[in-house]
Amino acid sequence: MKLNPYPGFFIDIEGLDGSGANTQVKLVTEELRKLGLEPYLTKEPTDGPVGKLIHEILKKDPASVSPTALRLLFAADGCFHLEDVVIPRLEKGGTVITDRYAWSSVAYGAVHLPKEWLFELNRDFIMPDLTVFIDVSPEVCLERLAKERGGLALFKEQEELELAWDTYHWLANKYWWAEIAAIDGERGKEAITTDIIKLIKAQPKFKKLIKK
Repeated sequence: MKLNPYPGFFIDIEGLDGSGANTQVKLVTEELRKLGLEPYLTKEPTDGPVGKLIHEILKKDPASVSPTALRLLFAADGCFHLEDVVIPRLEKGGTVITDRYAWSSVAYGAVHLPKEWLFELNRDFIMPDLTVFIDVSPEVCLERLAKERGGLALFKEQEELELAWDTYHWLANKYWWAEIAAIDGERGKEAITTDIIKLIKAQPKFKKLIKK
């Protein structure tokens, strides 16, 4: 991936299903507003044309398309996301927080496909200035998901979570220059938010935006 060449601040919050990443996106957005920023909140898959198709496939029958075709759709949706949502705001110096990004596509795609191929598929995308991985073990995520579903949890899903979790750690180690910071997500949500805000405050772009 390429470094973000735009003046705006691009933040990505990642995590397994059940990690609480979605909650942290909202809490971090609220805290940044208190600090004087007006972040734009977005997500992947998007609500764009390809994103809607992905949502429909995942909801009805993920097995209806091959893993390769699905990841190509994710890449197409990511391209739309960047060109139509993220970059226009970064060009104007805005702050963008995304709930998942290309890293997520690599992590979940690696359940069925080679990690290196998945990374290459997304290599021309810009890299977030900061990526936060809410690190929660697959076992804990599965327990949370089972509670949400009234006790229903699938063994297949446990395998997928474990593979995705391993890939997130592989990405953080292999691409250490990509600013992927793992945060212990097995604590109270307020403590997690506090740690994420500390990481954000340490970023040079945050300091520049606050001075404006």
